[in-house]
Amino acid sequence: MVQAQMTREMNDDPRKLTQMIARISELAEAHSVSSVVVGIAAQEGDLLFPDYLAYLESALRVEDQIFRMTRERAVLYLSDVDATRAAEVLVRIFGAFCDEFPTTDAPEFEQRMLEIKPGVGALSVKEVLTAVFGNREALH
Repeated sequence: MVQAQMTREMNDDPRKLTQMIARISELAEAHSVSSVVVGIAAQEGDLLFPDYLAYLESALRVEDQIFRMTRERAVLYLSDVDATRAAEVLVRIFGAFCDEFPTTDAPEFEQRMLEIKPGVGALSVKEVLTAVFGNREALH
């Protein structure tokens, strides 16, 4: 007998990212609240990274989102927080992940944040990805 294994796609549909960025812009304008977009990356072939993304997704609030670009890259959206609070949340979740998935060496994932403040206007996917994965200049 052959068993079918149900798996989640490793990459999300690019239209989801476009919709997510548009929603971030709308919320910043309509509600005058800050939010944070985080680019998370791991070394190519990192075996723990997919587990970390799954753990991260399970720990997020309903209004937060995660977009899987590749096996080693993801974009995380944390709503209604500033960069300081986002960093605290990510440190807490990463610590809990390390406790649950102990390894001899702590996993290393690169994370860059972009705080989206009210009044920033419409954001493009290119601007956001450049900020969280490319150069270190933030949008204001």
